[in-house]
Parts: sequence; structure tokens; C-alpha cells
Amino acid sequence: MTAIRDGQCRLVRRLNSRPAWRQVITRPVACRGFSSTAPPHSTVGGVRVSKLFTALLALGIGATGLGLYEFYTSFTLWPEQVRGDLRAGIKARNQGDLSLSERYITRAFQTALSLPYQTFAPYPYLKLSGIASLLSEVASDRHSREALQIAWELGANPSEQHSPLPDAEKTPSAVVEGAPGWSCYTLCKEERLRRVALAYKLGQMASERDLDEEEKWLIWAVEEVLRLSGLGMTNANSDANIKAQENTGSSALEDLELPSWMSKTDLGAPLEALGALYAKKGRIEYAMPLYLQAISLLLPPKENNVSVEDRCRAAQLMNNLSELIMRRPPTPEVRAQAETWARQALGIIERAQAQPKSSQWFGWGQPADDAREVCEQALGVVLFNLVSLREMSSDLDGAKKLFEKSAEQCSKMGIREGVVEAQEALRRVEKMKKVG
Repeated sequence: MTAIRDGQCRLVRRLNSRPAWRQVITRPVACRGFSSTAPPHSTVGGVRVSKLFTALLALGIGATGLGLYEFYTSFTLWPEQVRGDLRAGIKARNQGDLSLSERYITRAFQTALSLPYQTFAPYPYLKLSGIASLLSEVASDRHSREALQIAWELGANPSEQHSPLPDAEKTPSAVVEGAPGWSCYTLCKEERLRRVALAYKLGQMASERDLDEEEKWLIWAVEEVLRLSGLGMTNANSDANIKAQENTGSSALEDLELPSWMSKTDLGAPLEALGALYAKKGRIEYAMPLYLQAISLLLPPKENNVSVEDRCRAAQLMNNLSELIMRRPPTPEVRAQAETWARQALGIIERAQAQPKSSQWFGWGQPADDAREVCEQALGVVLFNLVSLREMSSDLDGAKKLFEKSAEQCSKMGIREGVVEAQEALRRVEKMKKVG
């Protein structure tokens, strides 16, 4: 029994190590390859191919010119004092020279901190924190953390009582105190949301170094994003609420209408990250309601128009929830509850995979294959957890078939740990069948 649950925990941790909530930025594709097999004056559906090719080529050239124009003119949004360094830093980054890029962007960030916030109007905090975020992409971990932390501190309200900063760093740094005028500036809601993103990133960076620090950053991010969404944290983790959510699958977020400037990713990412942290620390009573809130956000029961990726991500969280339930003493009631969540996860994945792939024009929109990859990654682990529960119920024949299917799916997706765990489970089942 212990071996089965250990295998489940390892696979869930493996799946959770992959990127979770993603924001995909897409651009128009400038040029496409076209088949040269059609005769010069052939027609397709009544349209002359030569004219169609010319029109598409012109569209490609136009898109290229527009992309270059937007790249260079976008820098006019920034003050002249930082514009040149930002342009040079981004160019160096795109060319793969991260060291040179770091030097340029660091200088731009230092210059920005020396300027009055009015220089960056409108939305000055979005712009300054944007430079810090850009710097974190190319700098060392220590330098990245310093830049993001400075940007987070600059947005602090003087009356803010609960700071996630480490105790040794709770007094404002000299850089923050020297930034002209920022102590008098009040962030708008969109800027407060950016500050949540900074805290979320700082929590991720602390995960390998200090779990307690990671927890402080993520708690602050969850509390702040819930305040921004119109909800609070009151009684969110009470025993009564946890029990009600487990039994009904409902949560406070399922009927929440998000503001236009807030996405599901903005709200869901810190919820899931904090849930995963509590799962890692064995604090199941805190992890479960956070997973339930994230599931209800991704898959509202009254909404039918849910994307494939959101469905599959919800299924992955349902699988995590099943694994958490199985950490309790494995009574028949607990096994039935865990299997219910695992089967629900499998059903969602199968229905999502059965949906026809959406067509795309000239690269606009998210590729269907990218969205379905979340399903493919989750499927092998969901199968493993489900079949582990069948093994506990002594359904050895059914378990053998599903372990084989899980091993095949994990191999397909490159989840080596899943293949190893499934093969080990198959050997265990075969041994049990011989003994029985």
C-alpha cells in the first residue's frame, strides 16, 4: 500500500514540475511556405492560385513591415533616458548575448529608479516593473531576485501590514528609499495585479532555497489577488468549508465574474502554486481548498465554452486532489472518494481529446497541439493513479491493463518516471497474481 502511494506522489510531483498556467503571446506569421506543385494558372475553389499566392505574399511582406514598425515605435512609450538601453538590451537578448543584454537593461533599470515616477506616466508602475521583469529574464538568480524585489517594494502601500519579505530585509532598501516620489504614488488595480505577478515569481525563485519564504510570497499573492477579484480569504480554509467543497465540488470562485483586466491565469496561478506548496509540505487541509478553488475557476459548472487547455488543466488538478485524498488512511470511503476524482479527471481528458481541432489562419491564436499537450501529459499520470486505486481494490486484471496503458502514454510524452513506476507496478501485479 505504501509503495503504491509513494509512486502516486512521485508522479504528481513530476507533473507539477512542468509549466502550469501559461499566457501564450502569439504574433502574425510574416511568411509561409507554399506548395509549388500546382500549375501557374490552376484554380482551387474558383480562385486562381497565382493571384492567391501574390495576395498572400503581399500580406506576408506587409506583416513583416508592420512587425518591424511596431518593434521600433513601441520604444517611444518609454522615456528617452531609458529608451536606448532598453532597445540595445532587447536586441542583445534576441541575439543570444545575455551578458551584454544584462548590462544594458541593468543600466536602464538604474536610470529608471533615479527618475520621478511622473516620467513614466501613464501607468508608471507597469513600466518600471516591466523593466525589472525583463532584467529577470537575462540576469543571474541573485540579480533577478534583487530587481524584482525592488520593484515589488516600490509599489508597497505605507499602511501595508503583512510583508512577505524575509525578516532581515523588511526595512526598505536604500534604492527604494532613494527612488523619487514613489512613496506618494498609489497603484491602480492593474498595477496592483502586476505586483501580484512579481510576488508569484519571487515565490517561485524561493522554492529551491527556502520553502517558508516561498510560502510567504505566495500567501501574499493569493490574498491580494482575491482582494482585487472582489473576494476575501475569510474562513477560506475552515474545516467546514473544506468538507463542503470536497463533497459538492463547489467553491466561491465558480460564480465569480472577473474584472476585464484580470484573467483566469492571473487568479489561478498563485492559487495552484500555493496549493502545490502545501501538498509538498504535507499540509493537506490547506492544499485541498486551494486546488478546489482553482478547479472551479478553470471549469465552472455552469459554463460550456471552456477551452481544451483549461479542461485538461482542471483534470490535472483533479488528479492531484485524488492523490492528496489518498494520503489519508485508506478506508473504503477514502478510496471511493479518490477514485471519483480520478475518474472525473480521466473523463474530462477523454472528452477534450475527442473535440475537433480548431483551424487557424496565418498563425493567429494558440496552436491546438499546444493546448492538447496538457491533456497528453496528464493522461499517463491520471491512468497510473486510477489503476493504483483499482490495485488497492484487488482488481488485478483491470490493473494490469491500465498499468500497461499508463506506461505507454508516459513513454509517448517522455515522462521517464511514469514509465519506471508503471513497469514496477506491473511486476508487482504479476507477482500478486501468481501468489493469489
